[in-house]
Amino acid sequence: MPADIPVAITFKLDPAILREIEAVDPRVRIVDFPALVLRPGMELSEDDQRKAKEVLAEVEILFGPGNFPVEFIDAAPNLRWFQVINTGVDRLAKDGLLTRQFVVTNVSGLAAVAIAEYCIGTMLMLVKGLHKSVRDQAAHSWDFRFTGELKGKTCGIEGMGAIGRELAKRARAFGMRVVATRRTVAAGDTDPDCDELMPYSDLDRLLAESDYIVLCVPLTDETRGLIGAAELAKMKPAASLVNIARGQVVDQDALIAALRDGTIAAAVLDVVDPEPLPADSPLWDMPNVIITPHVSGAVEGYGHRAAELFIANLRRYVGGQPLENIVDPVLAY
Repeated sequence: MPADIPVAITFKLDPAILREIEAVDPRVRIVDFPALVLRPGMELSEDDQRKAKEVLAEVEILFGPGNFPVEFIDAAPNLRWFQVINTGVDRLAKDGLLTRQFVVTNVSGLAAVAIAEYCIGTMLMLVKGLHKSVRDQAAHSWDFRFTGELKGKTCGIEGMGAIGRELAKRARAFGMRVVATRRTVAAGDTDPDCDELMPYSDLDRLLAESDYIVLCVPLTDETRGLIGAAELAKMKPAASLVNIARGQVVDQDALIAALRDGTIAAAVLDVVDPEPLPADSPLWDMPNVIITPHVSGAVEGYGHRAAELFIANLRRYVGGQPLENIVDPVLAY
């Protein structure tokens, strides 16, 4: 390993955390990256672009959001490891960056508890009609009604990963039956956190049996458009769809139609396509829809948590040990 390990960090971190990163090994050097915060659609001056590319030319490790522009990756010929602060790496896959000469690691599991709590919270909103109560309050309308319970309902989890597991534990605590799918399931496989484990190929049965379908899958070629008109028609009319995966996993036009005609009862959408959701989308005004701006995993202290994972992985890197959370370039997660 070289005597100097230049690291570029492309999001804001407290100086104390930066010192912790540099303290991992005397060879670690955090470079002065001029364009510290890069967001989609953000335009940098020509001078900032030039400076950024000059810095990246020497960088060995990159730590930051997965939406890092391809042109800057192209300017980093010595890059050996990209630690992204996201769990989903679909943008990297789309840009062909998972098959480059560097390793990509993610922060799988970092926000799993927060997202599971979000799912339970919104499912409670639906079953108790709290989303309607908020609208009633704004309209000064006193509309007494009976509400349901989560107990005895079936929570169907499409994608039993870190998020799905945390959700399964919490759903069971509410007395729900939990059924879940996983990409690879052998005959007779069971899971301690759910009542029944199914392969992805049993999606139709999951849809038919569940009162709440929660999408927890990564966005890949396999899952893009996973839920369309045919799949929505297989759900119970009283069932609800919760999407915390990616907007492109669901055919949005088909979902709007299903919500309008009563094919399904309701939807919770933390992710949509495109993002931000256009102001003229009918989803905004649908009474059976809860929309949030991709915040289910935006837990307080997220950057600090991501830095802790990075520091642990950096210790492995300088010690010549295998990194954790390596993204499979073929599966794209």
